[in-house]
Amino acid sequence: MQDQSRMTKALSLFTAIVLGIGSSVWGRNDNGLEAVRRLWQKPTQDYRMKTWWFFGYEQTTDEGITADAEALRDAGFGGVVYYDQNHARDPEGAGAEAAFSETWWHHLQFAASEASRCGLSFEVNISNGYCAGGRWIDPPHAMQRVAAAEARVDIGNDGSVSVDGSLDISGPEGYVCDIALLAWPLEDDGRIRHLTARYVPRGKGRNGAMQRPGDRSGAFSGYGFENLPDIGMLQASHDGQTWRDVTNLEPMYNSQGGYRIRTTAFPPAGEKFWRIRYADGTFDYGEEASQGQPLQWWRLGSEARIDRWEELAALQSDFAETGRIPLSYTPDEVIAPAKIHHLEGTDYSVLPAGRWKVLRLAAVLTGAKSKHGRPNLLGYECDKLSAEAANLHWNSYVQPILDRVPGIAGVTMDSHEGGSQNWTPRMLQEFRRRRGYDLGPWLPALAGYVVESAERTRQVLYDFRQTISDCIRDNYFGTFQQRASENGISFTAQAIGNALCITGDAISVKQVVDKPQGEFWTYQRDGAYDIKDCSSSAHLYGKPIASAEAMTDCEYRNTPADLQRVGNIAFAMGAQEFVVCATPHIPYSTVTQPYIAGREYAINRSNPQWEQMKPVWLQAARSMVLLRQGRAAPDVLVFLGDDVPVKTLTSRLPSGLDGLDWDVCTADALRHRLKAAEGRLTTPDGVSYQALIIDDQTPMTEETRQLIGRLRHEGIPVLRSAEGLPRALTIERGDTAVVHTHRHAAGQELFYLGNKENYPLYIRFRLQDSPQKIRLWDNAAGIIKTLRPDVDGLFSLTLPSTGSVFISY
Repeated sequence: MQDQSRMTKALSLFTAIVLGIGSSVWGRNDNGLEAVRRLWQKPTQDYRMKTWWFFGYEQTTDEGITADAEALRDAGFGGVVYYDQNHARDPEGAGAEAAFSETWWHHLQFAASEASRCGLSFEVNISNGYCAGGRWIDPPHAMQRVAAAEARVDIGNDGSVSVDGSLDISGPEGYVCDIALLAWPLEDDGRIRHLTARYVPRGKGRNGAMQRPGDRSGAFSGYGFENLPDIGMLQASHDGQTWRDVTNLEPMYNSQGGYRIRTTAFPPAGEKFWRIRYADGTFDYGEEASQGQPLQWWRLGSEARIDRWEELAALQSDFAETGRIPLSYTPDEVIAPAKIHHLEGTDYSVLPAGRWKVLRLAAVLTGAKSKHGRPNLLGYECDKLSAEAANLHWNSYVQPILDRVPGIAGVTMDSHEGGSQNWTPRMLQEFRRRRGYDLGPWLPALAGYVVESAERTRQVLYDFRQTISDCIRDNYFGTFQQRASENGISFTAQAIGNALCITGDAISVKQVVDKPQGEFWTYQRDGAYDIKDCSSSAHLYGKPIASAEAMTDCEYRNTPADLQRVGNIAFAMGAQEFVVCATPHIPYSTVTQPYIAGREYAINRSNPQWEQMKPVWLQAARSMVLLRQGRAAPDVLVFLGDDVPVKTLTSRLPSGLDGLDWDVCTADALRHRLKAAEGRLTTPDGVSYQALIIDDQTPMTEETRQLIGRLRHEGIPVLRSAEGLPRALTIERGDTAVVHTHRHAAGQELFYLGNKENYPLYIRFRLQDSPQKIRLWDNAAGIIKTLRPDVDGLFSLTLPSTGSVFISY
């Protein structure tokens, strides 16, 4: 961890020195204030909006590139990210050239030169399409998962062998790499202990994983999410006439690249007859489910398995699940590690006479491929746990671009949307190095078997998930960051991504990248907690800028007020940079109707409201100027737990956060970045919190409990709720419509206030410090006014429709 800490410090220094952005220009005297005022009124390029510049839908032209770049410059943008992403059914048929062709290289170089001529910074996306993969990724360097096959072997005293079952394993492209062949004595009393089924996921579309901030109700809350009832009940009978309920079957929700098989464990049952009673009143008596039901097939098993082990073994990672509590019964059939034999092949004569369970574990491809890029370069997503695979991708795509195109300022990376992964060729070595013990004796746990005890098996699977998360951080994002640093450019990454469809820590993983990034979409009228995760990570790990993929999927029907509204919420959640998703390249120098690049990426020069959007970009730039001054000053810190996958979940937030400025953290920050100082929880960079808030549902290990106990002993308030805590700013009138965030800047207190409503809003607010006058920074007008409190000590002002202001004192 010391090496990791040194790397983090080095990268933070690189960001501050090489990038030269994000540092405060607000001095402690009037000259400093005047410098900030001038910068705020006329923001420089570093503080202006950027956009993802999408290419590849159809032909690319020089005249279109020039028209795009000039339009973005004239609108007030400060930078572009070249990104081959398209949603065309047949881009080559529409005239799009092949990537890496001479025509493609010409247009990429011309785009860079035109961006430079127009005063726009020029960055490139890390991949053709998204997220990080291509035709150069061969199966050994692609995303992999553990597959299992098992058989029962009877060995007679005379050496005879009888095999029931098959050890065959198949996967995409026929790639199968053996991990282990294991055998242990089998004791089967014939009782049923689990059901394994292949589900038909429902109820959550492509946007359903997007968290929806709102009231804490105890249930998952997401945009586009439909809360589904239980599928039905597994029932058992001795005579086929009288049935009893054994266990209910919960629904499985859609997820990106989701694994569709789930095991439900239950106490041993000896009945002869079994069926599923579906919620609609129909029944399945066979193991092949009826057409149209939420199960495709189901199988019963007699060996003890961990309940929903597929999630615990990271075959599936979907944070929208409700988090079923494991059954409390103790399995009476477990595997003793000392009795596990590691076989070299299927010569079972090495085993003593008796009945044996034989388990084959092998790595197969998940099948995840890059998408929405130019077709000739699409291929497998690279292994997210392997530095070797990350380097292969960088050397095959990114480095050739950096070597041939001058003036590239940075590399950016979109969210991971390729599904889960739980194996890499060096997993056994990674596990041993990071966890301090050998995974070999516990390998049956990767197929759900109970080894030694249910408690011990869950602990091994916990360590396995932590190892996956560590590898994602160090070997994937960390390697890309290292390569960017070697090239003297910045690295911006949505590490890991809003959907969190791979098992990881969405907060601590961002510590290894120059600029962490979250995302928010135009339709998300309540905002997105992905921005909160990103800004919290920036505050905890000393990152100068928390970036945001901004206003995604803006359509032509969306108004400038729509964009400003969602932008206000993102700024209040801590975003300090907006990168629009997206501006499509338009190959024509003049356009007479709105251009559609497969999807309505409407923030472009063909939009009839293009001129009306310019004030939005200017106000956003002014906000970015002030939001990069000084350091964050949140009120409280919310602990999300020490298990993975983890990110902010509305349903698991503690009460009392409304009206507070708050961050979130996971166990990594508690262990390595936070200390008690004068009764506050403080980072090395001076960000501090008055209390640590932990909801009752928050998972944590005994080690973490002890750490939190020490912090409490050192004077840190550790609370179950944020109710009643002091607020630096309290909105007495208009509180439900106002969002805010707080910063310290060279002895100044600085607050951002944004109006979420489409009408002017009269508000009254109280400041904890009770100043006698404050400065009011009008983002729209670009002027500073003095504001004094009313006789009751409250300040009054009117926020314009979807408008924003800053106050300072």
